[in-house]
Amino acid sequence: MNLLFLTKLLPRADVIGGAILVYHRIKNLSSMGHKITLIAPAYTEDDQKDKSLEPFCEKIIRIDSVKERHRDEVEALYKRLNRPRFFLTGDGGFCQGIEDALKLTLKEEHFDAIIAEFSMMGQYLEANHGFIPADTMTVVSVHECYTKAFEMRAKKGGSSSENTIKELFNYEFKMYGAVDRILTLTKEDADTLINYAPDLKNKIRVIPHGVDTDFFTPPEEISWDRGSKNILYVGNFQHYPNVDAVRNFIDHCWDRIQEEIPDARFYAIGFSPPQELLNLRSDKVIVQEGGSKENIRRFYWNSDVFVAPIELGTGFRGKLLEVMACGLPAVATSRATFGVDPTNGKDMFIADDYDVFSEHVIMLLKDAELRKKIATNALTLVKRFDHRYAAEKLEQVLKEGIRKQANNPSAHLI
Repeated sequence: MNLLFLTKLLPRADVIGGAILVYHRIKNLSSMGHKITLIAPAYTEDDQKDKSLEPFCEKIIRIDSVKERHRDEVEALYKRLNRPRFFLTGDGGFCQGIEDALKLTLKEEHFDAIIAEFSMMGQYLEANHGFIPADTMTVVSVHECYTKAFEMRAKKGGSSSENTIKELFNYEFKMYGAVDRILTLTKEDADTLINYAPDLKNKIRVIPHGVDTDFFTPPEEISWDRGSKNILYVGNFQHYPNVDAVRNFIDHCWDRIQEEIPDARFYAIGFSPPQELLNLRSDKVIVQEGGSKENIRRFYWNSDVFVAPIELGTGFRGKLLEVMACGLPAVATSRATFGVDPTNGKDMFIADDYDVFSEHVIMLLKDAELRKKIATNALTLVKRFDHRYAAEKLEQVLKEGIRKQANNPSAHLI
């Protein structure tokens, strides 16, 4: 297959979050013999210099981009494009350079499928629906349903109005309706989309997240009773649900844990922590930039318990797979476990009540044998989630759709 990927972040081998998922999808599809072209924004000098995907792509088209826009520019785009402002600013919003690159690339070459990674990139498929050849399959990979995320945040006191959410819903689901296939990371996300728009049911396929089990492994020597009491959370803090998760832990769990285990330390590590989190720092609360993937793995190895007190957002928390693969026991809310399907008390502890959540953390910090038992069980579960298996399932979905497209070249799939 000849495949074109559009993604809102440049996939790199050294990143975390959704971009590393895209990196492994491309890497594994390439190893299966498929041709890959990538169009992606380059926000930083590291993006411009990165070469980690070059062995797996026929062509990488980097578009110089900025993440933030002045309000006047957003309003001008809003009037011109008639799309919700969220799609024009924020995390990876509209970029004319990406649209131009897509059109030029489609003129120069025919693709069997175009995969827009992250719903944000689906706007280019919707806007160019008539320009894309009818025998080219179009796919949006939904890492998060934006409408659901905005509704959840509004319920927690966010500022989004009903009109803003309605406008977002109308455009987001118009966009999904314009493509041939929709990928979700979990069954729960698929159900969310179907609840909003039942007519999408036949388009949706679940392709889970994965983990690099060659890289994320337990340390060569594990000391289960080394005396430390390190609690860890990792996330991209430009994605607000990660900020909210840290606040949940500090506001609802930290005092109780400190009372019981005074020498406990909490590390909130990740990309671009905002001032809201930096203000929480103390001698026992460490908030800092995560750095490279190697640094993140080191934090996993040096921690005793991972916490995922996630209440907002949708999608699959790939960090949980990394944690499990590194032999670190976890305590998580049920929302954080979507797609992983762990057994509570066996593979990790799951609690939505923060008193219970705190007790699980305390219990793990005090009991080295329990940490070992949970971590060992988690290692068995995580082996099912190697990126290679997820890529094989994605390949099946693409081949199925392309065959149908070839048999009905006059129209996109329904």
